[in-house]
Amino acid sequence: MKRILLASAVAVLAMIIACATGCARKTPPPPVPKPQTIDQLKAAIADVLKRTHTPGCGFALVTKDSVIFAGGVGKADLATNRDVTADTMFRIGSITKSFVALSLLKLNEEGKVDLHAKVAEVAPEVKIVNRWDATDPIRIVNLLEHTAGFDDMLLAETYDMSGGPEVPLLATFAKFPEPQVARWRTGTLQSYSNVDYGVAGYIIEKLTGQPCEDYIADNILRPLGMTHSDMHLTPDVRAALAQGYRGNPPLPVPYYPILLRPAGEMKSSANEMARFVRMMLNRGTLDGVKIVSPESIMRMETPETGLAARAGLKNGYALGNYVTVRHSILTRGHNGGLDGFLSVYAYMPDQGLGYFMSINASSPALTKVEDLIFAYITRGVAVPPKPAAAPIDAEAVAATGFYQFASPRNEKFKFLDELLLEGWTYTANGKLYRRALIPSPREEQVYLGHGFFRGEKESGASGVFCSDKDGNSYGCGELACFRKISPVWPATRLILLVGAVLAMATSILFALIWIPRKAFGRMKSVNYLAVRVVPLLASLTFLATLILWIHGGGSTFALATPSPFAVSIFLLTILFAILSVAGFVLAVLSYRYPMNRAARLHSIAVAFACLGWTVFLAYWGMIGLRFWTV
Repeated sequence: MKRILLASAVAVLAMIIACATGCARKTPPPPVPKPQTIDQLKAAIADVLKRTHTPGCGFALVTKDSVIFAGGVGKADLATNRDVTADTMFRIGSITKSFVALSLLKLNEEGKVDLHAKVAEVAPEVKIVNRWDATDPIRIVNLLEHTAGFDDMLLAETYDMSGGPEVPLLATFAKFPEPQVARWRTGTLQSYSNVDYGVAGYIIEKLTGQPCEDYIADNILRPLGMTHSDMHLTPDVRAALAQGYRGNPPLPVPYYPILLRPAGEMKSSANEMARFVRMMLNRGTLDGVKIVSPESIMRMETPETGLAARAGLKNGYALGNYVTVRHSILTRGHNGGLDGFLSVYAYMPDQGLGYFMSINASSPALTKVEDLIFAYITRGVAVPPKPAAAPIDAEAVAATGFYQFASPRNEKFKFLDELLLEGWTYTANGKLYRRALIPSPREEQVYLGHGFFRGEKESGASGVFCSDKDGNSYGCGELACFRKISPVWPATRLILLVGAVLAMATSILFALIWIPRKAFGRMKSVNYLAVRVVPLLASLTFLATLILWIHGGGSTFALATPSPFAVSIFLLTILFAILSVAGFVLAVLSYRYPMNRAARLHSIAVAFACLGWTVFLAYWGMIGLRFWTV
């Protein structure tokens, strides 16, 4: 038995060292020069694609009145050597939400629906749980602005891998009822949820008597001249669709439709999305064809229902449309991502400029390419001044304190958000700063007065201090709210968890000393090794699970199915719990054994550390976690 335990410890330790060695970070590449011509832009994009192992990119640059360029760089399909062109189709993911919001705005104009209608009255067959329903019912506009309080879709709710006919939306809601539960008072916190738009798409079906996909095609796409774009995988779309990839070398990602189709199933090209962006720049009309009124476009761009919006922050998520402040000029639009594809469209109404781009890989190329496109299309354009800093006032001072993330997309993984995103807001030398609870560089927040603030490099207000009707204080931005709380428990919890990890790490370091000594016969008189080995194995199992979670899988498919990756995490978490309990029992019984006192105390400390993490993870449902069912 001793030999088995010793061999297991050595094997797992070797596996962890090998995996950790292979996960070393690479030096970031040098910045790409800003392009001045279309040829330079295409060359710069090609360089980014090469460096990020991204096969291809389709993009369009437009003004209010014309298309500057529509085309592609790289390959749409590596196997067939097919080039990306202006007509290559991409899966544009959550950009679909813009079409859903636009459809409901059109129906609202036609008097067929009120955006403030209660969801429970319009579609009572969608089972929703909202304990604040008497005072704060969920309305259609809450779905569109992500203020309903719903959880995001479960991993198992993402793709339809059955290969059968399209699953009705109502059947999906019935099979996965957990996300349709309001987690907080409706119209307060904002949290991105694909379920919101799944329900919104179903409401379109209920109002029009036709599938959401068909309504959007008949009333938005075809009138705009988007003759091939579609949520269905038509023969024309399939023939022109780029192959999605992930990893290095790029591996093809299979095509599976998503179950919540209104949340992200649109396919389109650079040529056709150019028409959509131009319609947005022309405030609802293109080439004499009116889709919606300018007032509806303005409403689409204006958030109203969340705490931040009611406090006056307009640079946030509205109706399938949001503001980006990271560029030198504010842009509006939406992005989208599915396994193997990343996309974004953006436009600047005041400058009359816009663009669309999509890549056929899950890679970091998206932001790099978008920055190149933004730099090119805005060259020579006057950059508006950033909102100026205001003196720190009483409102800013009152807002200082400790904040904890309060609007997670997935409730089950809330503890990760809390651990990673909590920190201090404070003032010093007449400026406002933010610092994470874990020691890190401070970030200056430029205070703009009246509770508003922005990052140093941001071109507009990105957050505001506000409060809810229950008296809770928040710092809110786009799709994120942080609640002001006492730091005592978060700090205590962090100290305990970090201390437990350090104790577990010492067992691994200690093993590098005693295992070789035991193997070479230097510890012949040392017995009762199980007291040391079992907590060591628990610590190694914890580390293996952590590394597998961070670096393994590579796609939703690896999580949403009982793949080797997902099953490994499932089994490792159970093994960790078993070893932790066994280590704790052995630690308690160790007082019966004549063994080195220091070794005993160390083993007890590691056993308690492992047991503490087991209790913490079990509380959050992480022990025996089956991704393919949640």
